[in-house]
Amino acid sequence: MTKGLEIRLASRPKGWPTTDNFDVVEVDVDVEEGPATAIIILRSRMPTFAEFPLLLTWDEISGWAVRVEISGDGDTTPLSYLGEEILPPPVRVRRYLWDSLVGRYPGTLRPRPLRHLDAADDLERRLARFG
Repeated sequence: MTKGLEIRLASRPKGWPTTDNFDVVEVDVDVEEGPATAIIILRSRMPTFAEFPLLLTWDEISGWAVRVEISGDGDTTPLSYLGEEILPPPVRVRRYLWDSLVGRYPGTLRPRPLRHLDAADDLERRLARFG
């Protein structure tokens, strides 16, 4: 699943910055315990939080979020949530991240539950596209 997630995140419309602008350090995907999650650690930094590591995260309840690591222990705090459908098109996620990096502050400040944990829907099938 990890490789597909990275490839989809890397896809971009003509004229957009290259994936080097996001400089992915590490990707961690967990679908075994609790809600399914993906954590993408980036070398890029937010302009207003340049001293904190930046993360793009996803979970099966709230979808995508931009976070910063606030301690050396891995504790994070969200800066915003995309707040749209649970699996928006990759180009939309890329735009959300890019807008965050350039200080446009997209998304919402509070998570919006987009689905229930283990809901009887087609999320697993949709996630399989990234595997």
